[in-house]
Amino acid sequence: MEEWKEYKLGEIFDFNNGLSKGGKFFGHGYDFVSFKTVFKNHFLPNTLDDLVESSKKEREKFSVKEGDVFLTRTSETQNELAYSCVALKDYPNATYNGFTKRLRPNGKIKIDSIFSAYFFRSAIFRNQVTSMSNMVTRASLSNEMLDRMSIKIPSYDLQKTIGKILFSFDAKIQLNKRINDNLN
Repeated sequence: MEEWKEYKLGEIFDFNNGLSKGGKFFGHGYDFVSFKTVFKNHFLPNTLDDLVESSKKEREKFSVKEGDVFLTRTSETQNELAYSCVALKDYPNATYNGFTKRLRPNGKIKIDSIFSAYFFRSAIFRNQVTSMSNMVTRASLSNEMLDRMSIKIPSYDLQKTIGKILFSFDAKIQLNKRINDNLN
């Protein structure tokens, strides 16, 4: 049986907060990853529905690239903190919102994007978040908290195999839901 190695998240990812702007900048401009998109999806959709007026410098600093993991960084409750969404492709000129954290693979340890999407939505990660988060008025996720969290991963090849299996199960579930919706 293959050994799974444990790493601190900071050994695999660099952490950054997203773009914060006033309301007048939204609804036009360039693609934007909203809090709602991160909260509701395992993977970023092929097309982003939200837009923001952003500068070239902001699009570079808050870019969205394949493998990026986005986590909701604030919530009314601990249970809704650190919901994740993963980019399976590059989104040229897109940025992401200030109420999320971007975890970008730093290249030191190879991690499969699909595998990471399922890890960050797993009970194992969710339990780490709940046990480490502190509630004052709102639950929040800091870089220091992320640095203390860990991930156990197998070899890259096994990550890809696990990710493909889970992804195919999800595709089957979605197909069954669409069929059931059409029957009603």
